[in-house]
Amino acid sequence: MVFNGHTEQYINSLDEETFTEIQVMYADGMLGNKGIFDALAPITTAVFNYMRGANQSAYKQEQIFPWVNEYSINPDFEPKPEEAVNTSLLVYLSQAQGFKKEYFKNGS
Repeated sequence: MVFNGHTEQYINSLDEETFTEIQVMYADGMLGNKGIFDALAPITTAVFNYMRGANQSAYKQEQIFPWVNEYSINPDFEPKPEEAVNTSLLVYLSQAQGFKKEYFKNGS
């Protein structure tokens, strides 16, 4: 890590738990290989969806690579499921021709 621009003093100041988490992320390939993941994950998901049965629901990237979310998604900043549904519905409806926001939440 010193060669990545960090100083030796910074590395020595890390607590053991944080340093262990960094080591696990390196071992899992999430640090340093993020570009490879970003390139291959959509392709892999597309192949899985191409091969799925007609009555199966579509695969999502998180289902194929569940460990990735441990590093890239912070639950403190993610919307609650009901908020995400409401936002998705509003975005979907707002694309309809003649949509007027004042019909929802008394126009606010």
